[in-house]
Amino acid sequence: MLHASTSSAHERAAQASSLTTIDLDTIDAAQLARVLSRQIHQPRPQLLIDCGSLRMQRTRGVSHVVSQLLALRQSGAGIWLRNVNPALNTCLRLLQLDQVFKQVD
Repeated sequence: MLHASTSSAHERAAQASSLTTIDLDTIDAAQLARVLSRQIHQPRPQLLIDCGSLRMQRTRGVSHVVSQLLALRQSGAGIWLRNVNPALNTCLRLLQLDQVFKQVD
């Protein structure tokens, strides 16, 4: 189930089919953001992050995860989140980022 109220169902389905899954536990988000920001003539990448398996949230905290997500978003990537746990969901909502990052169930 998608939670993005500003896009049509057709647009969301097209975007979801072209998602690239990344693992924030193994990828340096700052380095990836630098690479993505240099690709200005490429289509905007759509990145899927499975938050249910993030070790970094348990070891570094929710604020670190949000910081990584914001770095990727600032680079121009569209960010899709799967398996968002209640702590991260609450944080995103309180920071008014719940509409910035699309959620896929």
